[in-house]
Amino acid sequence: MNKILNQLALSIPIEYKKKLKSAYESTFARTNYQRLAVIGHARTGSNFLLDGLGTSNAIKMYHEIFAGHNREIGQDFERIFATLYEKQPRNIKIVGFKLFYYHLTEQEWNDFLFHDEFSIIHIIRKNKLRTIASLDIAFKTKQWSADKKSEILRNNKNTILDTSQLMQRLEKIENYEDLTRKRFQKRSYLEINYEDLVSMPSETFSRISSYLNIEDIDYKKTKLKKQNPESLQDLIVNYDEVAQLLKNTRFEDYLNS
Repeated sequence: MNKILNQLALSIPIEYKKKLKSAYESTFARTNYQRLAVIGHARTGSNFLLDGLGTSNAIKMYHEIFAGHNREIGQDFERIFATLYEKQPRNIKIVGFKLFYYHLTEQEWNDFLFHDEFSIIHIIRKNKLRTIASLDIAFKTKQWSADKKSEILRNNKNTILDTSQLMQRLEKIENYEDLTRKRFQKRSYLEINYEDLVSMPSETFSRISSYLNIEDIDYKKTKLKKQNPESLQDLIVNYDEVAQLLKNTRFEDYLNS
C-alpha cells in the first residue's frame, strides 16, 4: 500500500503539489502564535530548559539559530529571523528560539529589541564559576550535553582556569545579566536560574507553564542530565590558585557550592 501511495505522490504534477500545500497552509496553518526568546549564557541549563519546553505539543523551539556555528555573526539576520514567522500547524501556540548574549551584534540586538511581541525567559546560573568551568570542560571534551542513557565522558574531565582572565570573565557574565534585565525591564519577562531548574524542576517548570499559559509541559519526559555534578575541587585542576584569587571578593561564595 505504501509503495502504491508513493507512486501516486510521484505522479502528481509539481504545480498541483504547490497548490495543495498552499491550500493546506491557508486552512490548517497560522502565524498568529506567541513568540518566545530564551536568553542566557552557555552552560546555564538552557539545553535542559529547551528539552522541557519541547515536551509540549503546543511549543516549537529553535535552538541557537544565530550562533557562530550556524552563520557568520553579523550576517543573514533578517533571513534567519524570518523563520520565526513562518506558518505553523494550528496546534502550535508558541514559537521560540535560544539566544546567547553574544550571538548578536549591537545592531542586531537593536533590531531584535524592536520586536516587542516576544516573551522573554532569561536563564542564569547563580554560580558563575561553575558556568566557566563547565564551559571550558565542554570545549575540551567536545561534549555539550548528555542524556539519561549515555555515559558522561570522564576522560580529561577537568580544566585549568586562567586566573589572569578569570575575574574579567566572571564580571563579563554579570554585566551581560544586568544588561539583559535593563533591556527587558518593561517587557513580558521571566527570570529563572539553573540551580532551581535542577533542584526544583517541578516548581520551576510550573512557573514557566504559568508564564507561557501552557499546560502540557512535562519535565519528567526530558532526556538530559547534569554533566558535571562533581565538586569544583575535582573539576578545577588549579583549584587552590583559583580559591586564593577569589578569596575576600564578592565571588568567594562560588567556591562553596
